[in-house]
Amino acid sequence: MFYKKALINSGYSSSCISQIFVQENHLKIHKILLSITCYNTDGSTNKNRSITEMIEMRISIGDHEELI
Repeated sequence: MFYKKALINSGYSSSCISQIFVQENHLKIHKILLSITCYNTDGSTNKNRSITEMIEMRISIGDHEELI
């Protein structure tokens, strides 16, 4: 079980997690069929890379719990 403080962006339609956190905690990674292009706040394409992998994680906030 992990306990982390996080900034919640209620206007965002997806969730992201640090690749370093995933590696350090040996979380199971799944490849996705179609990569997702990442954009910066100014609308330009992010130089690092697109999203090509995902994990599933159960999160709890107060009494609310869900699989994301």
